[in-house]
Amino acid sequence: MFDNPILERNFLALAANNPELSARIGNTSPLKELTFTKAKNGVLVPALKVKSRLTPLHSTFDPLKEGERLPDLYSGAGYLVIFGIGAGYHITPFLKNRRISNILIIEKNPALLRRVMENIDLRSLFMDPRVQLLVNEEPITIKENILTNYFPAIAGDLKTLTLRPLFDLAGRYYEEVLNAIRNVISKIADDYTVQVHFGKKWFINSLFNLPRAEKSALAIKPVRKVLITGAGPSLESQLASLRRMRKEAFLIASDTSLPSLLSSNILPDTVISIDCQQVSYHHFLQGMPPNIPLVLDLASPPLLTRLTNKIIFFASAHPFSQFVSANWRRMPYIDTSGGNVCHAAVSMAHFLGAEEINLFGVDFSYPQGKTYARSTYLYLFFRSQENRIDPLESLFFSFIMRNDKIIKEKKAGTVCYITQPMISYRQRLEIALADRGLQIFPPQAKGLPIEIKPVVKRRKRDIIGRIFSAGAPNCDWKSFLTSYLEGVKGLPKPAQPLGNYFRGLSDSQRTLWVTLYPAAAAIKNHYACRQISGVELLDQVREWTDSLISRYLA
Repeated sequence: MFDNPILERNFLALAANNPELSARIGNTSPLKELTFTKAKNGVLVPALKVKSRLTPLHSTFDPLKEGERLPDLYSGAGYLVIFGIGAGYHITPFLKNRRISNILIIEKNPALLRRVMENIDLRSLFMDPRVQLLVNEEPITIKENILTNYFPAIAGDLKTLTLRPLFDLAGRYYEEVLNAIRNVISKIADDYTVQVHFGKKWFINSLFNLPRAEKSALAIKPVRKVLITGAGPSLESQLASLRRMRKEAFLIASDTSLPSLLSSNILPDTVISIDCQQVSYHHFLQGMPPNIPLVLDLASPPLLTRLTNKIIFFASAHPFSQFVSANWRRMPYIDTSGGNVCHAAVSMAHFLGAEEINLFGVDFSYPQGKTYARSTYLYLFFRSQENRIDPLESLFFSFIMRNDKIIKEKKAGTVCYITQPMISYRQRLEIALADRGLQIFPPQAKGLPIEIKPVVKRRKRDIIGRIFSAGAPNCDWKSFLTSYLEGVKGLPKPAQPLGNYFRGLSDSQRTLWVTLYPAAAAIKNHYACRQISGVELLDQVREWTDSLISRYLA
């Protein structure tokens, strides 16, 4: 072992929770440029020598008192991200707050950490199970770590704290990490907002769709050329091209575009719907053609399953859907992260092995103030509402202007009205197309064009198409649901600090909690008028799940 007792104790503490990092630091030479001076109160302060100038990393008067002030500025529960470990004086005071669920320390320099471990006792940091130390990791790795471990409804707000001297001396590293964290927090915030609104609805719909999902035995074979219809105004002018190409391609219709296609006597090969809200039923008021498969998210409204006997369910990224697919009946996966049905249809075409995809009625804007193609559900609804004072055009324009922020752009002399969600939908679709290397051919549209990067055309033997179908269920749906409920009820009672609690769980137990996270976000929103702890929230969502499933099985 080591002649230095401080270093030996530090390594033993670090190895207890992170043996891999302990071994890596053990093979690292200490940073020669780091020296130690004594503060006025006698405490050792690390100081970094840069170009013959010595920069202390903490207060040279009373670093302990300096650190004790920080929790007052970062009060309450939360997930704390700290840039730079230094001597830990700015971190250890936070360990007293049991409402802090996680403390993620990001340190750039392993040699600096090794040198500090030789002189400063860091055991309280290393042995606290809430603390995670990442040393010299890439920003993308740190981003994925936060994406995996941070859930705002349970952990609380994410806060960052910088050890300013190290932050300034580290060049661009901490800036790049900080930007990566901002990006991931933006994504988490978007996801959380959706979960607040739909978390309970996803779970309830998925639950009630299980009996029908057990009976579904339909399959769609792989295809090479796919046509996808959105419901944008451009669809009207593109119907002739669509009709001409229809005979030699597989047509996937979004639920919103279905009425417009039927009014033009165009039958799709399949219809896809992803919305969990009852309003989706409006798209089928003109009927669902017989013998055409209806592709539904497991979290779609159960009402839609009554429209036809030809149902194929898919699993999206909703945690309970993924759990069902992994533990009961394997379902095809469709990416719904784009937030719109066109994105999901492209994902389905990719699953089927399409080498060419043509988009119709995909505008991502309101060209000339027009919302949808004729015959879609909004036309029928507004026609029932119009009068001499509020004609159809007025109702449509009011529908556009209800958005908080509207952007006006001109395209070839045509004014397009754009909302922020539309911008997000288009950007996500562009990223998905680029990542998958798909050949996309959007016909001339009135709306804003999709930026499509050129891709190398793949050889047919490089394109793997899969049969779009569910596997055989492991048991009947009631047995699966009973087993799931037993697992949820058998989860250990949550306790503070939650970081310790979750680390003490098995992988299967953590997975069960993850299935309840979206519903937890919705439940927390219900208690927005008062603070609710993570422990209380977990108890509430488990009680809600138990009551819901027990009543359903009774």
